[in-house]
Amino acid sequence: MSYRESVPLTDNWRFRVDPDGIGLRNHWYADKLDSAREVKIPHTWNVEDGLEEYRGTAWYSYHLAVPTELEGKLLRLQFDAIYRDATVWLNGIRVGEHKHSGYTTFIIDITEAAKPGNHNVLTVSVNNENSDQALPMSNSFDWADDGGIILGVSLIITGAAAIDYAKIIAKPEFEGASVTASRGTISGQIKLWDNGLPSDLLPTVHVNVLYQDKLIASEAYPVRIENGCFAINEITIDQIKLWHFDHPHLYTLKLMLEADGTNTDELSIPVGFREIKNEGSRLLLNREPVRLMGVEWMPGSNPHIGMAETVEDFIRSLEQIKNANCVITRFHWQQDSKLLDWCDLNGLLVQEEIPHWQQPDEPDDALLPVALQHAAEMITRHFNHPCIYAWGIGNEVNGQSAQTVAYMNNLRTHIERMDNTRFINYVSNSIHTVLSKDATGIGDLLMWNDYIGTWHGELDESEVIDRINAAYPDKPLTVAEYGLCEPAFEGGDPRRIQILMQKTEEYRKHDQIAALIFFSLNDYRTQMGEEGVGRLRQRVHGTTDVYGKPKPSYQALREIGAPITVKVERAQETEAIRLTLSVRNDIPSYSVSGYILKVMMAGAEWQSLFIPSLSPGEQWTIEWYEQSAEQADNIRYEIFRPTGFKVIEGTLSEALEL
Repeated sequence: MSYRESVPLTDNWRFRVDPDGIGLRNHWYADKLDSAREVKIPHTWNVEDGLEEYRGTAWYSYHLAVPTELEGKLLRLQFDAIYRDATVWLNGIRVGEHKHSGYTTFIIDITEAAKPGNHNVLTVSVNNENSDQALPMSNSFDWADDGGIILGVSLIITGAAAIDYAKIIAKPEFEGASVTASRGTISGQIKLWDNGLPSDLLPTVHVNVLYQDKLIASEAYPVRIENGCFAINEITIDQIKLWHFDHPHLYTLKLMLEADGTNTDELSIPVGFREIKNEGSRLLLNREPVRLMGVEWMPGSNPHIGMAETVEDFIRSLEQIKNANCVITRFHWQQDSKLLDWCDLNGLLVQEEIPHWQQPDEPDDALLPVALQHAAEMITRHFNHPCIYAWGIGNEVNGQSAQTVAYMNNLRTHIERMDNTRFINYVSNSIHTVLSKDATGIGDLLMWNDYIGTWHGELDESEVIDRINAAYPDKPLTVAEYGLCEPAFEGGDPRRIQILMQKTEEYRKHDQIAALIFFSLNDYRTQMGEEGVGRLRQRVHGTTDVYGKPKPSYQALREIGAPITVKVERAQETEAIRLTLSVRNDIPSYSVSGYILKVMMAGAEWQSLFIPSLSPGEQWTIEWYEQSAEQADNIRYEIFRPTGFKVIEGTLSEALEL
C-alpha cells in the first residue's frame, strides 16, 4: 500500500488570456472557463499564433476530482513551475500565490477548500509581465520569457502528518589519501508539512536503504520534532559505490512516517555518494584531480514547444550533451526536478543558478529577500541530487562594483546556512579587467565568461589567463562560457569551430583551468534575440539549431571533448595494424574505467573488448594481423562509456590516413 500518491494533472485544462484585465473583476477565479479553449499542461502561450508577444495575465481552469474517500487526507497541489506571478483558487477560495520566481517549485495546501465527493474547480491566474521586483529582473535577460504553467502540476495525497522535504547527505569516507571509499554514511533532516502535528506526539520514522532494489539497511525509531523538523539517525553503508559522471551509482532512501500508530506518508529519495572539492587550484572529484569538458544548453528554445518542455523533450537535449562528450554544464535559471533526475541517473554535473542576469547593475539589500526566496525554493527541492555540484548566485552583474561584491558575499553567507556541502559560485564577465576586486573571487571556484576576440575585444588570451591565475592561485578556474554569438559577430559556424578549437588548445596549457563550458549547445530563443521575430526570435550561438539539428560545430565539440584519442599505424616488423588508445592528460583529463571498444569486421558481428582502467596519459594497444588496406577499410571501431554514450567512432583506414 502506498501512503503517498502523486496524481499528475495534465489534460483537459481550460485557458484564456485576459488582455483587458477583467478576469478578477468578473470573478473568473470561481468560473470553470467553459468557453475557453482546452490545453495540456505543461503549456505556454508565447509559442502560439497571435500570442508570441503577449505579456500580461492569462487564466487556467481545471476540474479537480476529489473522491469521497479522500476525506481526512492532506491534499496539496505541487506546481513544478509557473512563469511567473501566480494566484491559485479552489472553488472560488484563494488558496495561495507565488510571485517573483518563475522557475521554482511551490506547493499549496488545499485541504480546507476541497470538497470531497463534489465538483471542484481549480483556477490559476498567471502574469508574465516584466517586473522590477522579480528575478530575472525587468526585460534584461537572455532567454525566452514564456508565460504559463510551464512545468507539471500534481495533486499530492497523504495522511495528515506529512513530509514537506528532506535534505539527505550521502558522504563517502575515504581511506587516507586514497581515492577508494570503502564505506559511507547517510544522514539528514526532514521537514514536516505545517499541519498542526501535536507537540507531544512522537512520530516513528521507518528508514530503508536500497541499492539496485536490494535492501541493504533498515531502521525504525521515534523522532522528536523541533521547529517542524527532525533528524534521521546516521546510517553507515559498507562497500559503497561512488557516484561519478561515468559511473552514476544511485542508492534509494525510503522514508515512511508513522503517527499515532498510522502510516501517514512515504518518500523515496535517490542519493549518490560523491565528493567534489578543490585543493588549491585543482578540482577533485572523489579525490581524483579532474579537468572537465562541458557545454551549456538553453532550454525552451524549440519554437513549437518553448518553455513548456516535457521530460521527453528534456532528454533529447540532455542526450546531445552527453553524446558530445560533455560531462559538466550550468543553467542560468532553475530547472525541473525530472531533468535533474536524468542527470543523476546518466551522469551530468550541474551548476544550478539564481537568475541574477546582468540586472540590476549593482544589486542591493532591497533585492536580497527575493534572491533568498529563489535560493530556498531551489535548494530545498533539489538538495538531494548528486548531479548538482554547485549553486550559482549570479551571472554578469557588475562584478567590479564593491556594492555587488558585498551583496554577493552576503547572499553566499545565507546560502551556506541552507547548504554547506556544495560549491557556491558567482559567474563573471569582468574578472579579466581589475582582477583583485571581482565578485567571482568570493566563490569557491573562479567562473569566467571569456569572450576575448568578440565582446571583450582583442586581448592576449594567454597573458590574461596567467594574470587571473596569479591573482587567485588557490582557486580552480572554470571558463563558464566561450563561443560565438551571431549575428552580433560574423563568421558563421566555421568561425565558431575556430574559436572552440583555438581557445580550447590555449586553455589546455593552463593547469589551473579545471573545466570548460562551451556556450552553447543550441541556438536559443530569447526575448533579446537579434535574429527572427516572435517565437523565432533567437541568438545564433549554438552547435545545433533551435530544433536540435546539429551543425558541423557539434561534431567538433564532440571530438574535442573525447577523453580518449585513437592512433592507428602499421607495425613495420609484423605488418599488423596497431590501434593505440591514449587517455588525454590536459582537457579533458580523468581516469577511464569500464569503457568498451567495439570492433566489426566486414560481414561479421560487433565484438566487444573491455578497455582496462587507464589514468590520464596512459595508453592501451591492440593489433590486427594480415589486414590489407581494403580489409582495414571494412573494420569499424566504436568506443563507449560505461553509461552507454559513444565517445568516438571510425574505420581503421580513416585513422591510418590521419
